[in-house]
Amino acid sequence: MLGPVKRLLLLALTAFAAWYGWNHYASLRSAGASEVVVVNHSGQAIERLRVRVADQALVVETLENGAQAKLPLRCERDGAFSLVWQVRSGMGDHMWTGGQFVHGPIRLSHRFEFLDQDGVIWSSERLAGR
Repeated sequence: MLGPVKRLLLLALTAFAAWYGWNHYASLRSAGASEVVVVNHSGQAIERLRVRVADQALVVETLENGAQAKLPLRCERDGAFSLVWQVRSGMGDHMWTGGQFVHGPIRLSHRFEFLDQDGVIWSSERLAGR
């Protein structure tokens, strides 16, 4: 059996843990965002690039040849990446599907390199930090 002092101490610790969790929920839950990096090595400008994964859609309106863009990715579900884009020369929509996003505490940088003739190389690496 617990004595009255031990019960009071246990109650105080439980109350403190509940208070701390309630007041710091957002900071405890968000470990930061993963990121998407798109790099254009295709030899032509990319326009209207849409990167979709699970419940998120990221947009880059224009990505000139040799340029790159970084976008934060906060997603609550796992899923494969799907990319749709156009090139400035106007040859219709181009599509690519692949790679895998897994939400969780480990933040990753997902890199998509666009090559000539609709080639896309996906890679990912762990982000430094938390």
